[in-house]
Formats: sequence, C-alpha cells, structure tokens
Amino acid sequence: MRISEDLKLGCADRFDADILNIIAETSLIASGAQYVAAIIPFCMIAVYFLQKFYLRTSRQLRYLDLEAKSPLFTHFTETLSGLATIRAFGWQDAFCEHNLRRLDFSQKPYYLLYCIQRWLNLVLDLFVAGIALVLVAFAVEMRSTTSSGAIGLAMINILGFNQSLSQLINSWTTLETSLGAIARLRNFVDETPSEDQEGESRTPPADWPSRGLVEIKDVTVSYQ
Repeated sequence: MRISEDLKLGCADRFDADILNIIAETSLIASGAQYVAAIIPFCMIAVYFLQKFYLRTSRQLRYLDLEAKSPLFTHFTETLSGLATIRAFGWQDAFCEHNLRRLDFSQKPYYLLYCIQRWLNLVLDLFVAGIALVLVAFAVEMRSTTSSGAIGLAMINILGFNQSLSQLINSWTTLETSLGAIARLRNFVDETPSEDQEGESRTPPADWPSRGLVEIKDVTVSYQ
C-alpha cells in the first residue's frame, strides 16, 4: 500500500505540473489576439469530453495489459526457480515455446493501447490546428487587436500545445489508473475472507509444542 500511495502522489504532482503548464501556454496563446480568449471555454469543454472518452478506453486497456503480463512474469520467475530441473530433463524448448506464447498474448492489450494513443495524438493535432486557424483569422481580420510580437509568441506556443495537452491527458489517465489500483488493493484487503476457522483464534501456551511428531503414510509425489 505504501508503494501505491507513493505512486499516487507522484502522478498527482505530475498532473498538477501539467495543469499549470497548460494554463501558462493558454494565456500566452490568448495574448496573441484579444478575442481568442472567448473560445477558450469551448476548447476546455471539448478537451473534457475528449479525455472522458479516451480515459474510459485507456483505463480498461491498462487493466487488461497488467492482467495479460501477470502470467508472463509468473512463468518467468517459475522458470528461474526451476532452471536446474528444466535443464536436467531437457525441457528448454517446451518452456521457451510456452514463454513465447505468453509473450505474444501479453502484447495484445499493449498494441491496442498504443493505437488509441496514436488516435489521441491525431485528434489533438487537429484540435490545435483549429485553434491556430482561429488565431490567425482574428489576427488578419482584426489587426488592431494584436501586434506582430504577440501573434508570433502565440504561434510559437501553439506549435507545442498539442504535446502539452497529450501529456496532460496521459497524466490524468495514469492518475486514474493508480487510484484504481489502490481501490483494488483496498477491496482485496476488506472483502477477502479470512482463512482462520472457528476456534483457531486462541493463542497457544508459551511451552507449546512440548513435543513434535510427523507421520507420513501412503504419499505419492510427482512433478508436472
């Protein structure tokens, strides 16, 4: 839980920094033309619905990515712990083939996540291109509302504005995912029934056990 809390704090700090960066860049872009500030609320509404749509898909794909990689990591650790036995029985080819199958399976959610990230970058590029078009239109049609230096500063900030928006949405998605991981851990702690049976909560005496005895009868052991 301590690691999850540190992850949440790190994601929150990164998200706060991205928010401040977006506010600063938006102010500089709005300074390029006075009437551009009027479209900022509509842009924020559009970004809100965009991140809401993207977050719904990205969050589920991140969960699927974690679940798909878990068998791969488990197989890898089990292979390392039983490496001497695998070499002794000559099972290297079978374990390599099994590892490759799990590796291929674990890459499916990651590929889909990469695809929707590319979709997000494309939509944000078009969104920023629309803002640049509006800015240039105001600067050309209403020359008295801006200066050449202000319009130049605004255009420079627009060039990297799509990357800032993409980083902000990704930070928000990472924050939501980390919060979801913490919620899953808390549900596991709260809802998982205890293995203690009735009457097993009693504390044994200090001298227990006074003697020990292990009996093994009719035991058959095999390695699968």
